[in-house]
Amino acid sequence: MEAVFILIVIFSFIIIVTSIDERAKMQKRKMDAALRMREMESGYPPGTYSDYNSKYKKRKRSKGDDFPPMMEPAKDSQREVLKKGIDDLQQRLDNIETIIQSRKAQEKGNKE
Repeated sequence: MEAVFILIVIFSFIIIVTSIDERAKMQKRKMDAALRMREMESGYPPGTYSDYNSKYKKRKRSKGDDFPPMMEPAKDSQREVLKKGIDDLQQRLDNIETIIQSRKAQEKGNKE
């Protein structure tokens, strides 16, 4: 009877320790995912501060390559992209207006 009690205690201890370990791993994964999202929103490459890029951290690097190169903040690049997009849309609008005017001129020519 004592052997059964000892086995129950051992297996329950193993199950409890495993569940606590899995919970801690899940919490760490959630924190890393949130940190990666914040990095990408800020414009940094994923893995700069989080443990996302495991290959990058495991490989041997020289002393000069300790810090990965940083990208510009996302706000500046978004502003440039938006300006470029607005210019492109304006050019398309001008093209559409010229096409409409040429079609109207063709229709007037066909009516006469």
